[in-house]
This record gives sequence, C-alpha cells and structure tokens, in this order.
Amino acid sequence: MKFKSIRLKDFRNFENLEVEFEKKINIFIGQNGQGKSNLLEALSLLILNDSFRFVENENLIKFHQPGAFIEAFLEKDSLDYKVQMQILKSRKNVMWNEKKVSQNFIRNHISCVVFSPESLSSIKEGFDERRLLVDQALIATHLNGSDLVSEFKKAQKTRNRILKDHVEGLSANARTIDLLESLQPIYEKLCVDLTWARIELLKGIQKDFSEAVQFILKTSVDISVEYLVSKEKSLELSQKQINDAIHQRFVQLRDAELASGTSLVGPHKHEIQFLFNKNDSRFYCSQGQQRALILSFKMAQIVYHRKAHGTYPILLLDDVLSELDGIKRSALIEFLHGINTQIFMTTTDLQFTSDVNRSESKIFELKEGRIL
Repeated sequence: MKFKSIRLKDFRNFENLEVEFEKKINIFIGQNGQGKSNLLEALSLLILNDSFRFVENENLIKFHQPGAFIEAFLEKDSLDYKVQMQILKSRKNVMWNEKKVSQNFIRNHISCVVFSPESLSSIKEGFDERRLLVDQALIATHLNGSDLVSEFKKAQKTRNRILKDHVEGLSANARTIDLLESLQPIYEKLCVDLTWARIELLKGIQKDFSEAVQFILKTSVDISVEYLVSKEKSLELSQKQINDAIHQRFVQLRDAELASGTSLVGPHKHEIQFLFNKNDSRFYCSQGQQRALILSFKMAQIVYHRKAHGTYPILLLDDVLSELDGIKRSALIEFLHGINTQIFMTTTDLQFTSDVNRSESKIFELKEGRIL
C-alpha cells in the first residue's frame, strides 16, 4: 500500500494543502517550524490514529477552527483507496472508501514505522520509552497487536479508577474488593497476553536486530534483549510460567495497590533491557552506540514485518538523518534503498540526503505551511 496524495484542511499550520507523492522517496525540506513534521504527523495519524508526538486532538487543529480534516488516496495492486479523518476536540472519525470504520480496520490495511529523534533517545530514557518502542512494533507487526495494547490500556484505566476512588474514600472497602475481583480475570488475562506478545516479538526479532547492529556499526558485537517481569528474566519462560508469575505478583501486592490507589502489576511495570556485549546499554554504551541500537531495532522491525506479512511497512523519518553521524546515516540510507516501500523523510539540509537516489525521489520545500 502506497500513498498517492494527501489533502489537509485546518490541520496544524496548514490551512489548505494538497500534495501528490512519489512512489519511492519523498523528501520535505525547510527550516524548523514550517510544517515538515506536521505533514509526516498527518500520515501517521491516518495509519495509527495517534501522533508520534503524543498530543491531544486540540493541538492538531488550526487555531480558531472547530476541527481538522485529512484525506488521502492510496494504491495497492492497481486499485485505489481513499481514507479520511475528521479531527474534533473530543474524537476522531475515520472513513475508508466513504464508509465509517474503526482505526483497527485501517491498521489491518496499512502499517508504518516511525523514526524520530525521540525514538533514538529511548535507551537512555526510562523504561516507559522502551515499552512504547516495543508496543509500537507490536502494533505494526502483530495481527491483533493494536487491539491487545488498546484493550489492556482500557482495562488498566478502569482498574486505576476503582483503586483511586477507594483511596479518596469514594468507594467502601467491600465495594472496591468486589469491583476488583469482577475485573480481575479480564485484566489478568490481558496482562499475560500482552506480556507474551511482547516476548514473542522480541524473540522473533532478535536475529535481525543483531545483524542490523553489525551492519550499522561495521563490527562484531554481542547484541541481545532482556524482558524482566518483577525484576526476573522472562524471555525464556513459557506462557504458563508467565501467567503464574503475574498471578503471584497480584497476590503479593494486593494490599499495596489498595493503599497506593493505582495498579502495581502488569506490562506497564515490566522492564526491557538492550544488552551490548552482555552489558546494559543504558550505562555501558555511548550515545552514538545507543542510537545505533535503536536504529537497528527499527530496521529489524521492518524486516520482521516483511517476514510476517509479505510486505514492507511505510517509513516515516522525521529529521532523523541530522541526528546520525556520517557512517550511520550512510548505512541507514543503504538499507532503505534495499527495501521496496514508500519512504517519507524531513530535513533542514539536503546535504544529509546526499546518498539518496534522486532518480527515485521527489523533493518538496515547505515554508509557513505551504509547498514552494
């Protein structure tokens, strides 16, 4: 699936914009604040329903306007498709060929991988960023990944509300226990299913991840990933062992959850480590090596997606090339030239894209929300 064109109305700094795309590589150049990232954000919204900047709906709508509108035409196997999104402050409405559909429907037809400066720093940041990195890969590659992540978040939100009401004295102890016990089978199953899906993804991506690191760094190094449940290494556990470990943790922390007013057990508390020569890359690696690891993980995700679904995902690179040194930048572009997919990238300087094949590229210059 490839984008043929997009139209934006009252989206971010775009009042009314229409763009026709190149099938292979699309490069958006301009100074900061001109709308380059906004254009990539619109593409990711159509596919993922979420911005890679993690903002509220009102931030996506042009100032003083009631809503924003995105419309794109796509092509696959000589067939055309139209996807539309209406963005209001309270919700988003999605249409596929003029019929209202769920966002999960869209994700089952289109997938993408986003490279951003934020993602490149996810190793040195907290565990939240690495969990997000893995969940994004899960959503893009796992058939039910989007549903799994979404359902877990909804169940967790409900459970947290019950616990918070208890702490604030809005719910009696007996009432709280009854509500938690009624929700527990569903919540515990979602915890196990999401944990197991993450583990299966990490095990499936391991070989490609290791090879990508060797390709980027041009040296032999021992690369692996570890998944920790309650501080215990869990990558080699069976699904039943995962289930038993999570259940036992619920028993141990029941009183602590009631006292704290929040869920203390589940995938949102699990830890993911990237190991470089068997050492935790947070402390052992330089910033350049950390970026190489995340870049390699994204590359491995792309290859893994191809193996799982027979096609490559669309790639969105938001000002990533300027964050890499010359060796890593050239290695990434060499990798991108070797895969058959559509690529969108932003840059403030075309010098960073000097290795890109210009015969396969289309360059757009943006200024103040307009294509020059």
